[in-house]
Amino acid sequence: MNPHSKNKHPDAKASDKVKVTVTINGTTYQIPWNKQMPLLSAMLNAGIDAPYSCGSGRCGSCTCKLEKGEVRLMRNSVLSETHIQQGLILACVAMPISTRIKINYDEF
Repeated sequence: MNPHSKNKHPDAKASDKVKVTVTINGTTYQIPWNKQMPLLSAMLNAGIDAPYSCGSGRCGSCTCKLEKGEVRLMRNSVLSETHIQQGLILACVAMPISTRIKINYDEF
């Protein structure tokens, strides 16, 4: 690698991407998810009409089921520990940990 090149970390952008499979209203989408944004933002940026209201982890409108992978909830005022153990997450405050994630709005 040339130390004088403008882009010293050519794969830095790729490393910030996660692949997520989203099933909602009977349709399955595969979209990129930038690690710097919540899941809801990634879905809206991809044109997916995902449900939400408050956008801050307080109402539960964006609840979906995590079927594969791991996420971290930045805030949670809605889900009980039992809900979390069942795989439920809040898309508006979910940040990726795994690089491949699968979520489902239709089966929870």
